[in-house]
Amino acid sequence: MTYFKDSYFLKVLSRLDINENSFLFKKLQTCFLLNFLNKILTFFQNLFEKYVNNSIFINKIEGIILFFIALLLISLTFASTGIIGMLIGACFLLFALKLFLKKGEALSVNAFDIPIFLYILIIALSVAFSSLLMPAVKGFAKVIVYFSCYIVFFNILKDKPVRAYYLLAALAITAFSESVAAIYQNFIGVESLATWQDTSNINPEQIMTRVYGTLKPFNPNLLAGYLIAALSSTAGLFFIYASLKKVRLSLLFLIASVSIALAIVFTGSRGAYMALGAITTAFVLISGHIIWQDFKEKLWLKKLWLYLVIVGVFSFIALILCSPALQHRILSIFAFREDSSNSFRLNVYISSFKMFMDNWFIGIGPGNEVFRLIYGLYMKTSYDALAAYNIFLEIAVESGIIALFAFSWLILLVFIKSIAVIISKDVVLQTKILVSSCLIGVIGLMTHGFVDTIFFRPQLQVIFWLLIAVLAANITKERNKLGYTNH
Repeated sequence: MTYFKDSYFLKVLSRLDINENSFLFKKLQTCFLLNFLNKILTFFQNLFEKYVNNSIFINKIEGIILFFIALLLISLTFASTGIIGMLIGACFLLFALKLFLKKGEALSVNAFDIPIFLYILIIALSVAFSSLLMPAVKGFAKVIVYFSCYIVFFNILKDKPVRAYYLLAALAITAFSESVAAIYQNFIGVESLATWQDTSNINPEQIMTRVYGTLKPFNPNLLAGYLIAALSSTAGLFFIYASLKKVRLSLLFLIASVSIALAIVFTGSRGAYMALGAITTAFVLISGHIIWQDFKEKLWLKKLWLYLVIVGVFSFIALILCSPALQHRILSIFAFREDSSNSFRLNVYISSFKMFMDNWFIGIGPGNEVFRLIYGLYMKTSYDALAAYNIFLEIAVESGIIALFAFSWLILLVFIKSIAVIISKDVVLQTKILVSSCLIGVIGLMTHGFVDTIFFRPQLQVIFWLLIAVLAANITKERNKLGYTNH
């Protein structure tokens, strides 16, 4: 144990961690830009104070913002990209009004802001040096729109992190309704709208019905990514309300979790299957730690955990054995070049890596339009693509090695800070569950995004930044108890 604590790996993690005593964090808190912006906010708040003191709208504006955020989360399952963008804009406009008009409001920072701001700054630089300026500007505009989600989410949650329950509940219930639609599609046997499965050289009983729900554009992988992103939050709410002994709510979210997991299976998305395996593994490890640490005296709970893990493993094996189509779909993950979809992705990876090597420092510029235009110079014949089919490779190609470092730093910080909460003995159980569910959600998104391109769709971007904001708000609340080096 002493060797592990003194290891080089742990020292690197400690340096990458950001806490209140960190040099970078202190500089960010006292930087000229933040102080200047807050002085401007104070000026306008004083200027309009007498006009807004008795304003019902301003007094209720936080509730209005929460309503629009909930509306945004609900719209993800059926609205077009334009409508989703308009709702994000409405949320940010209301947040700006709150900052400029409500007395005492100020901008603040948290530990996650340093890698996030570095990430956004490097993307902006990649736009400036892009050979395709206007398409890169369009791509950067999308990045800013999604980033504005994080700003609104964090600032509405930072003073009252409990609001996360309402937002995650809106996401969970919406995902539940989407999963019901997907399960219905499976039983009525919807036809594929594209070549979503390599059906060459396989038996008819091995052909899988791939559901796609109501998300636009219709795509089983997009639906699977959305459901993966929502599953951990739904399961987290089940455990939170179960711990609070609210039986009806916990039962609702348990049913929703099972329905969402079943719908993920019906999508036939192999990336989602990998993500499902990753989040299940993370859930087993985290829940086991919490039970053994926080419920040492409850032997029955430990036995129940072991029984459920064993039953879960055998149920999963039985499900696969009962479905030839599911067996073939899972085994095709390991087929490599023998599966056309795998072969396509491998060709895209090779071409994308060549693009990165030629533009490794600052990238080609953000956005799928820039990628598509430049990819044509590198692609193999008949293997056109709109993205790199890997989150990290996509970021590296678009914005270079420093942007990749910044994004990886953010994800690593999510792990460091979340684990610090989970292993802490001073944090209440509900907060541990909430942070765990967000961590598991990020694990699911990263795993699925490692082999697919849907991470950059608005449906997943909004949820990703919501999970980061919930983590940031709850970890900020617990900041006096946290710190990786203290554990």
